[in-house]
Amino acid sequence: MADIVKQTDTLKLLAGFADEDDRTITLSNPKANITSAEIHALAELATPVLIGDKYGAAFTRFKSATYVTKAETTLDPTTLQPTP
Repeated sequence: MADIVKQTDTLKLLAGFADEDDRTITLSNPKANITSAEIHALAELATPVLIGDKYGAAFTRFKSATYVTKAETTLDPTTLQPTP
């Protein structure tokens, strides 16, 4: 078995609500070149849909949007060389 490298991409949106509560929404495998205009358009679509979990507060805005790429390597122990 050879070493296995797995790459994952996620988009993390920090949603703000009228009661000052925040929630992180994580989307797996987003497209690679998301623009701020697309995030603002998504916020407009989300306004009537998202509500806060504590008191049902209204969604106000996305405070941040972070694109995260993570590589995870699973090593094959049979290919490791001992160190002298």
